[in-house]
Amino acid sequence: MFNFFNELISDYGLETSLLNSFNIVNMSNKLVYIEGHKGVISISKENISIRVKKGVLCVVGKNLQIKRISHTTVVVIGEIKEIESY
Repeated sequence: MFNFFNELISDYGLETSLLNSFNIVNMSNKLVYIEGHKGVISISKENISIRVKKGVLCVVGKNLQIKRISHTTVVVIGEIKEIESY
């Protein structure tokens, strides 16, 4: 079965330990797919903070909302201005 992140790791010779952290896909600053989250910290229309294995991701923008959430993935939609990691 095809896995986008596994293919990138294989194609570019990255360490497989990267799969144990988190992955992000930003689609045209309208949708962010986050894989490997550990929970949502805070939600507002301008900022959504999400806990990941090695810190926190903040999606900053306008009219943000969580469109889908599961035990490992989160999909945020809206007008995404930036994604901060700390």
